[in-house]
Amino acid sequence: MSIAMRSLALVGLMTFAACGAPAAAPPSSEPPVASGTPPPAPTATVTPTHALAPTASPTTTTPSPTDTSSPNASPTLEPNSRTGPRLALVGDQAVFEPSLFGEFSATLAAAHFVAGNTHHAYVVAFSDIPGQQQAFHVTSADGVGWEVDPSDPFADLGVDMSPPGPIPGSIIRLPDRTWTMYLWGIPLPQENGGVIWRATSDSPAGPWVADPVPALDLGAAGAWDDRALDFPSVVATEDGFEMIYSAVGNADLQTSSIGLASSTDGIEWTKHPDPVLEAGACSADPARYAAMPRLLDTEDGYLLFFETDSSVAAARSTDLLNWTCVVDGPVLAGSDIPGSDRVHSFAVAQDGTRITALVESLVEGGSEMWFAEAVDFE
Repeated sequence: MSIAMRSLALVGLMTFAACGAPAAAPPSSEPPVASGTPPPAPTATVTPTHALAPTASPTTTTPSPTDTSSPNASPTLEPNSRTGPRLALVGDQAVFEPSLFGEFSATLAAAHFVAGNTHHAYVVAFSDIPGQQQAFHVTSADGVGWEVDPSDPFADLGVDMSPPGPIPGSIIRLPDRTWTMYLWGIPLPQENGGVIWRATSDSPAGPWVADPVPALDLGAAGAWDDRALDFPSVVATEDGFEMIYSAVGNADLQTSSIGLASSTDGIEWTKHPDPVLEAGACSADPARYAAMPRLLDTEDGYLLFFETDSSVAAARSTDLLNWTCVVDGPVLAGSDIPGSDRVHSFAVAQDGTRITALVESLVEGGSEMWFAEAVDFE
């Protein structure tokens, strides 16, 4: 499910109906997410493994820096019944809950990356009041104990957006040491139609300043991505930059697909005309969407994690067009998380050969955040 939609889900059900998203409306406690839609069959192929709304800004009190280290949180991987390549939970409890940020009931895992020896993450906290949300920057030495940065990372963004934006998606550091963030949001006064923006900063904590125009806009009328775009994930290559993103089209607001765009400078982007992954990819059962892509460039080629029907799936590729599922089915399902049956959002980070993730699971009355590590992906 995509965020733009889920955001309106909090707002009344950002129903992936405004930006595109999957079917059944999420429970009122579920936060937002936007995107997606399946269009004409893409030229890319997926090979199964066995075959090889604007409202007032939140009036919340800025929290003081907080260390959430817990004596009960174990740095060891928590076993579950899943075998083979998987995202395994670290410890036996969530690493933080929405209350860490104030009067919020849910937190979205927007972006996660490692700089030096520090885990950085951007999370978006949502209250029970439609339209009230706030983005936070948090840091951790081990992924288990987290500290909240009290400053507003988007105070100087320079672009006004409708809820739920701005939503960070991908953060990379350029050779000149400038930090670059790709994020998505719905420009005011629009109430739907998320697009992707580029912002820069001298620090991974911000403040971030956006370019005056979107980096990636909606597709032309009739295109598979002509309704809403979200969750950009960018990697640098020898030739420039590659972006994977999720989107939805007006032809089907209930289904999300994943697309590809390329750039030589990270500013001007050219889209591949068709989706590279559609709903149902790498899913053991029929899925309503493929969304929230998280792209990594590894020694074995590109590795993509993405959400499909409240679970996380993974696929590999050498060209970003043709994908092979890591396993047929999820590498993390909601049922793998104690007290939950749904993964609502997640974000991955790469530190050398180690891959970790922040995973938001839905629980009664809201959500909680877990830390996980990729296992057996060699």
